[in-house]
Amino acid sequence: MPSFRLLSIALPMATLLACSPATPDADTPAREAATAQVGAGIAVFPAALQAAGVEPFWGVKVEGDALTYTTPDTMDAPRQLRATRRVDADGLHLEGEDGGTPFRLDVRRESCSDGMSDISYPFSVSWRLDGRTQKGCAFDPASPPPPQ
Repeated sequence: MPSFRLLSIALPMATLLACSPATPDADTPAREAATAQVGAGIAVFPAALQAAGVEPFWGVKVEGDALTYTTPDTMDAPRQLRATRRVDADGLHLEGEDGGTPFRLDVRRESCSDGMSDISYPFSVSWRLDGRTQKGCAFDPASPPPPQ
């Protein structure tokens, strides 16, 4: 009879544990916060993005509000930037100043082609720095577009 009592207690507890939600991985809260919608109808953007353009070649790696800007000439010493992150109906905007020089990365959720490959990227970007605006494409490094 004692084993029946133990079973009658253990079985409901095991059932409750089986119904508990899975424990999220360590970066789930950060990812969810970074991609939270700001308002109805406003697109959601990942915290991390990899943006790039051609002619001239450039790249911006976005990690939250930290941006790393590179060109073929600055691969060994990329420019580290801090931006203010804002989302509105037009997209994601990362902007700030570096030594008095304004910069801005505008990201839109729309299909984009880099013009050199057959890869379709999920975001188009506009990068403004040093008085020049350059166009490019971007993707979430956690889910890169498949090669074509």
